[in-house]
Amino acid sequence: MSTHDIDTPMAKWRYTCPNGHTSWEPTNSHFWCHQCSRLPDIDAEFWKLRDRKTGKELTREKVVLDG
Repeated sequence: MSTHDIDTPMAKWRYTCPNGHTSWEPTNSHFWCHQCSRLPDIDAEFWKLRDRKTGKELTREKVVLDG
């Protein structure tokens, strides 16, 4: 299984939540988006990031964050 290292703040901006925000944070098994958490009727928890460069979705297991 290939993983994607997102270890710098600039690299993190490449990936978004399903609603296009870059204010996401990793958890043990999924992701959480700060901006989504402030919107009514939007679930701030999600399981895939979107890569703005390629358009592909990445599951939590494929994302490694250092730092």
